[in-house]
Amino acid sequence: MKTKITQIVIVGTIFTIVSCSFSSKNNLGVMKMQCEVAGSGTPIVLVPGGLTGWSSWEPFVKLFSNTRTVIRVQLLGVQLGLENRQLPEYYSVKTESEALAATLDSLGYTMPVDVVAWSYGAFTSLEFALDHPDRIRTLTLIEPPALWVLKATGKWDEEAQSTANFMQTFHGEISEAMLADFLVHAGFVQPGHSARDLPQWNTWIPYRRSLRMNPFIISNNDVQKLRNFKAPTLLVKGTGSTTWLHNIIEGLSETIPNAHVIELPGGHAPHLVSNERFLAELDKFQSNRSSID
Repeated sequence: MKTKITQIVIVGTIFTIVSCSFSSKNNLGVMKMQCEVAGSGTPIVLVPGGLTGWSSWEPFVKLFSNTRTVIRVQLLGVQLGLENRQLPEYYSVKTESEALAATLDSLGYTMPVDVVAWSYGAFTSLEFALDHPDRIRTLTLIEPPALWVLKATGKWDEEAQSTANFMQTFHGEISEAMLADFLVHAGFVQPGHSARDLPQWNTWIPYRRSLRMNPFIISNNDVQKLRNFKAPTLLVKGTGSTTWLHNIIEGLSETIPNAHVIELPGGHAPHLVSNERFLAELDKFQSNRSSID
């Protein structure tokens, strides 16, 4: 597939839609993410969660694009899930990380950028940042499900093992019951409550096949890469989310030298539930980095 670029001007803002494309590498092929570029100014990259994908960042695009170039990407696993296509046999979080790198390369963004990422996108962005620390100006991670951090920092426990076992069950057709169970395990829904009773339920259903990515949160990496990572890192956890996700934040904060942790109401989606507070904290964090530049 070739890259297709379409420009649309809406109230003075240019949106560029770039379709997913492939390029050969090691006889497997590197996939480029679908992406949207809007606005102008210092670039900010928005990497979404692994359920509803880039639609979760849509409310932020207009705000950020008033003063910045916003690069919003779609996870490969979400795109393939929406198309009801199976993940490639060689798929892993590294596939997503390499696709993110290839996408930014194709757009000409090889300089250090601000990366803001949520959930599976934060897992992907952590992988990208550790492989390409020179390409990160600041890194903001919202509840990344990077289970390897628990093993690397000595925080692996029964809950982590139970979570790993549960995530390994997401293969083939993803039922609504599996979606409902996932929403509890991921901290979207409090134990004892039903996801089906939430107003977002009907919105989530079409994205359920994105959860075929879940088994791949079981991965490995080098803890020394965390210790060597120098870019300012903002770690965001949500009040009421799951303990295992909070333990990952704790492990990262204890290991990354220049890390700062904030907690906001909102379970696994604190940036959405506590939107104004999140934006204020993000602005303060990135402004502090600007004062150093």
